[in-house]
Amino acid sequence: MKSKFLVATGILAISVLNSCGPDNSHKSTTTAADVATENNKKKIDELNKQYPRIPDDRILENNGSSSALYAELKGRYKDNLTKLKEDVAATGAQFVVVIITPEAGRQPTLPNVYGIPFIKSTCSQLGIECIDMSPALATQDLKVITQTPKDGHWSKKGAIFLASQLAPIIKKHSDAKSTLSYKDAERPETFGDLPPNDDEVLDGGKNLPYHLTANGQGCRMSHNLKFPKAKQHILFLGGSQIYSPFLDNEFIATTLLEKQFPNAEMINTGMIASSLDDYVSLFEEKAKYCEPDLVIVQTNGGDITDFFFSNRNHLSRIQKPRLPSPNEAKFYAQAYSK
Repeated sequence: MKSKFLVATGILAISVLNSCGPDNSHKSTTTAADVATENNKKKIDELNKQYPRIPDDRILENNGSSSALYAELKGRYKDNLTKLKEDVAATGAQFVVVIITPEAGRQPTLPNVYGIPFIKSTCSQLGIECIDMSPALATQDLKVITQTPKDGHWSKKGAIFLASQLAPIIKKHSDAKSTLSYKDAERPETFGDLPPNDDEVLDGGKNLPYHLTANGQGCRMSHNLKFPKAKQHILFLGGSQIYSPFLDNEFIATTLLEKQFPNAEMINTGMIASSLDDYVSLFEEKAKYCEPDLVIVQTNGGDITDFFFSNRNHLSRIQKPRLPSPNEAKFYAQAYSK
């Protein structure tokens, strides 16, 4: 089956209607939404050719953490976190933010050095429960909990450790229950962005083969959710630290947690190369319809710098062109002029 890690929501769909006229001719119609989607796609393609580079840690070098550009990116992060909190609250579900990254503690990257304190401060301002797991991860040997040197994502032992860190959150909120339910006719076909019923072996080009299985609802789990629900629904939103590439489904943290908590469904909607705005759009469009009682959102400092316009044009699940702000245009010209 065709592998698909990032699924854009704007796909051009042209409906063909049969005419009832006497000549039985067929007419095709394109809606205004179709035209807008196609125009957005063309604009994004143009912008990606004009701005092919995605910034790295250089955003934060040379006092970049105090720059107007970083302040702008932090503002976008805070706006999206605020929106996600409001959306989850509207369902009556419990909302928890977890900071998960092996790139902190003894192995810090600049986005996490400056980003993690901001995320914790922002969660405090917004009244969001925030658990920083980076100190616990910093006590571990990266060669044991990740697949270093081939890749920095979780090893089997890393997934076990991650599950052990997430388990207390699940225990704490074992009584969490949402107040909103949906009719079957209201629910979309999928809650996550993986191809429904995907079943394939991938290696990400790193010679680290793993078995990916998705249920019929586009989530990285082995069975479909049924309604009305009989168990607590725990929704995981996050990037590759939740998706867990290079591990078979049976070894990822959410599968391990489901075995530990038989009265709960662990709904893994992790996405590779995603950021906070992706979680907002996924929750609004799809994930909220799985009727989560507890929503656990994985984030780290990289999600802030990911809000740079060229990153979102290349990687966002939403087909929406982002033009550079003056601060972004200035940085891009200076960083990539050579």
